[in-house]
Amino acid sequence: MNSFLDPIRPAARAVILRDGYVLAQLKKRDGQSAYLTLPGGKQDPGETLETCVRRECAEEIGAQVSVGPLLYVSELYKPKACGTQHRVEFLFRCDVPPDYEPQLGPHPDPSQIETVWVRPERPPARFRPDYGTVLAAEGTSVYLGLLEE
Repeated sequence: MNSFLDPIRPAARAVILRDGYVLAQLKKRDGQSAYLTLPGGKQDPGETLETCVRRECAEEIGAQVSVGPLLYVSELYKPKACGTQHRVEFLFRCDVPPDYEPQLGPHPDPSQIETVWVRPERPPARFRPDYGTVLAAEGTSVYLGLLEE
């Protein structure tokens, strides 16, 4: 039987759009294919989701973002060695300064190798989870349900 780990892990992610492109992190783990994620990550205790996405963007992509409206909420089940982690991700529309150039921030994720602009409908690698399909579609509801990691 698969047991869930406590507690549910909330995370905030940034949807940063420019001229039909979305800003993404290219990641690579040993023995796996490269994949894309949206900037953002785990919410610290006592931190608001907006503060979380600002902090994570500063750390991972070296940008001071302005946080806009909540766009989507999704759930993920991530297998871990000692059980399954239940994550709830909150995706916010964010903006970077007009002169921002993609870069690694001062504290990127260990598997993060690059920050890139990608077309969500034709990404160079698979989004994990599959936010590319959601971002390329129109009229998607706010709650996306359970997504595959």
